[in-house]
Amino acid sequence: MPLASGSSGSSPAKNRLSLATRIGRPLRWLVRIACARPALTVVLALALAAVSLVYTLTTITFSTSTRSLLPPGRPYVERYTQYEREFGDLDSIAIVVEAPSLTEATVYATRLVRRLHASGVPLKRISYRIDPKLFEGRGLLYLPKERLGKIREAIFDYQEFMEAFAARPTLDQLADGMATQIANAFVANFIDLGLSDGKGAADLKFVQDLVAQIGSRLDRPAPYRSPFGTLFAVEGTDSPGAGYFLSEDQRLLFILAEPETERGSFTGDQRAIEGVRAVIASLKRDFPEVQVGVTGKPALQNDEMVAAFHDSQRATIIAFALTLGLLLVAFLRVGKPLLMLLVLAASLCWSIGVATLVIGHLSLFSVMFISIVIGIGIDYGIYFLFRYEEELFLGRSLREAIEITAARSGPGMLLGAVTAAGTFYVLWLTDFRGVRELGFIAGTALMFAWFAMMTVFPAMLVMVDRRHATRPAGAIPRALALERIHVPFVSQLVAYPKTLALLAVALTVVSAWGLRYVQFDYNLLNLQGVGTESVIWEKRILATAGRSGFTALASAESLDELQRKQAAFRALGSVSEVDSVLLLIPDEQLEKLKIIEDFAPLVTSVRIGRPTSVNLPRLIAALEVLKRRFTIAANEAPAGDTQATLRLVAEDISRLIIKLRQADPQVSEPILTLLQNQVYRDFVRSFQRLQSNLAPRPIVLDDVPKEFRTKFVSEGGRFLLQIHPAVDIWDRAGAERFISELRSVDPEVTGTPVITYEAMHLMERAYQQGTVYAIVLVTIVTALTLRRVRETALALLPLGLGLMWAFGLMYFFGLKFTMGNVFGLPLILGAAAEYGLNIVMRFMEGRDHGGPLIARSTMTAVLVNGLTTISGFGSLMVADHRGIFGLGLLLTLGTATSLVASLIVLPVLLQTMARRAPAPPVPPFGPDPHPLEPAARGLDC
Repeated sequence: MPLASGSSGSSPAKNRLSLATRIGRPLRWLVRIACARPALTVVLALALAAVSLVYTLTTITFSTSTRSLLPPGRPYVERYTQYEREFGDLDSIAIVVEAPSLTEATVYATRLVRRLHASGVPLKRISYRIDPKLFEGRGLLYLPKERLGKIREAIFDYQEFMEAFAARPTLDQLADGMATQIANAFVANFIDLGLSDGKGAADLKFVQDLVAQIGSRLDRPAPYRSPFGTLFAVEGTDSPGAGYFLSEDQRLLFILAEPETERGSFTGDQRAIEGVRAVIASLKRDFPEVQVGVTGKPALQNDEMVAAFHDSQRATIIAFALTLGLLLVAFLRVGKPLLMLLVLAASLCWSIGVATLVIGHLSLFSVMFISIVIGIGIDYGIYFLFRYEEELFLGRSLREAIEITAARSGPGMLLGAVTAAGTFYVLWLTDFRGVRELGFIAGTALMFAWFAMMTVFPAMLVMVDRRHATRPAGAIPRALALERIHVPFVSQLVAYPKTLALLAVALTVVSAWGLRYVQFDYNLLNLQGVGTESVIWEKRILATAGRSGFTALASAESLDELQRKQAAFRALGSVSEVDSVLLLIPDEQLEKLKIIEDFAPLVTSVRIGRPTSVNLPRLIAALEVLKRRFTIAANEAPAGDTQATLRLVAEDISRLIIKLRQADPQVSEPILTLLQNQVYRDFVRSFQRLQSNLAPRPIVLDDVPKEFRTKFVSEGGRFLLQIHPAVDIWDRAGAERFISELRSVDPEVTGTPVITYEAMHLMERAYQQGTVYAIVLVTIVTALTLRRVRETALALLPLGLGLMWAFGLMYFFGLKFTMGNVFGLPLILGAAAEYGLNIVMRFMEGRDHGGPLIARSTMTAVLVNGLTTISGFGSLMVADHRGIFGLGLLLTLGTATSLVASLIVLPVLLQTMARRAPAPPVPPFGPDPHPLEPAARGLDC
């Protein structure tokens, strides 16, 4: 930063820049010490970098849990940790199977689980089905009490028909029974046993379906459809979906797997998840129409961590490459830019070593710090090198140039570093641990970068620039040299101040218009990369099953409390289902047993007869009676849709009778005998299943399979409830509703949705606090440094304009604020303040001591620094992770707009202000009796 001191300076200037003066002197001595034995300085720096790197690689761990980023002592976090100790892993990998049919889905699931066990995928446990044979004979206990009561009433009312059909299970007997019961809607009640609210419609549908099935069999072979519907209401072990974990509509089958997590790894579940996906891929050829996806918290977390780690590595390489390219273009040489990058790399090694020592781990937040720091940390080397070469250009010797640079530009570099690092360090004052850790690591890295550029880099310059050890003969006269380091571009802009002001105002107006449409997207799924498998399937579960793969958690100390809480949670509108050990322990068992005891004797005594061949004349006679009953019913029904429907049914039966009479008996009888045998086997299987469930034993906790009991009952007897949301918990409104309703039942509810909801609140507050703290810090540092209100306002102008323009342009770039990019605001503040501070300080130095008001070296340094910062930030835009991409885009926009304001708007305002102010006296230029004397004699800085 610019600095002048000595008797030639005016008193106001001396007082005004006293802070910079006091900083410049110790910096001069720091550089002198580092350059006294340059080789030793470089060796020590590189050795320390090597030790730090080795220590980091052998010690650092990676924190992948959101809970570890939250403040300690939060009750919902402590309860979750307690549940983990008592019940094991609470979040499983969810393998979701979607097949053309339920049967194919179950076959695939069985095959996949067998292959996973055989392939040695690191999974602790795989669950996808509860064997229904464990509860054989007790299926009626799982029916709702109301449904069981309706079964009882139907059996009481239609016992005679049931016994008659069982004794002679033929098509004509079924038609006779329907004809007998049609007047009192017996047929429909027999079929669904009164479970349908629209009984009349169900009666008609049953008759229509049966008549249509007999008629279609006479025309062509057709698949069998059971006429009994939900007659016996007991699902058997041979049912296609019996015991499997299915969505309510049975479109999705779920396989839950608990991974063997590698503790301390950045992707602790990656081996398990990638192993599962490899096995799924190997089955694709055998099941081409089956769609399978891997999701759940471990998969979502793993995919995000893998993407972030990969993006971080790629962004770091790109940031270094772009920075090197810019330095090569700026300095038109290779050696010194490479040395500058080497020094920066060494400082990054120091910082990661300190981070390992103090914090001990990296998280999703802090892993990106290298890409962020590269663009900012290199700034201090650029400022130093530009000013150093300017001093050489003015005729200084090697050590003069280095020490004058340290004394005059060093304070500005230090204040810029303190400002930038301070915008990170203030994040330590927030509550969210992840943001605090990022603030500490990135702030420390920036201070180390500044320190390395003030010590190691000058030492390297001494080693490589020995040809400049003495002052060159025939140096360019100072007046000519100063003239050559002016910036013609700025001089041309100053000629059109009104035009420039109008353009700035126009851009501000456009930005203000776009600012109205800036939105905040709270959906964390939208931060992950496009096409991420776990995100796609999480959204598919939400759309198909109306629920999320993430569950809230609650507990109960007794079965009675468990039943009360489960009933209360299920009654909430935001809850789709509640899982607990009660899934296998039915409620109201004593009342249900009483109902079963009422009708069991009537069903137990029924004996089913042997099958016979179809008696075609008897079938036709029975259908004739059935037709007459429908004709009578149609004639007696009032005019309207009901009468028309009854007449259509009578006409259908009449056409079937005609078809039966016209058919060749030798052809029709075998066909209808096959249908009758299918009806018989269907009836036998269903009725015997009902009979086998008439004497159930009550189901108690000991009857629950051990694997299932371990998941929901702790060794201490605590019961776990998993509460599935019926709303989109990734939407802020949905999450707020879900959490608030759960807490109305149990204030101590926890689980991933609760932790994520609270974490987002803490993150949001942390970013707000961090931004406010950064603004206050930047303003205070700038004011203390410049000691003038007008100059302070001008130095902060790029900050204000840059943020305003960046926020407005977000709309045009389709960028929203997210939980992944909003913490970039303090970073923009630090960079923007640094640009304005450097330009204004150099302006004040030139105004007070006769140098150029807008010096080429300062402007070029700010330009190159801005471009390298944009390169560092912009490298994040190569990320597949949309949160990281959004962060890179926001930082790039903010830095670019701040740079434009600093290089165009601010210099024109400064030059305009200088024209209106009286010119200060310029001290004469004299010989230099001491290498540092020019710094005290009014030389240009």
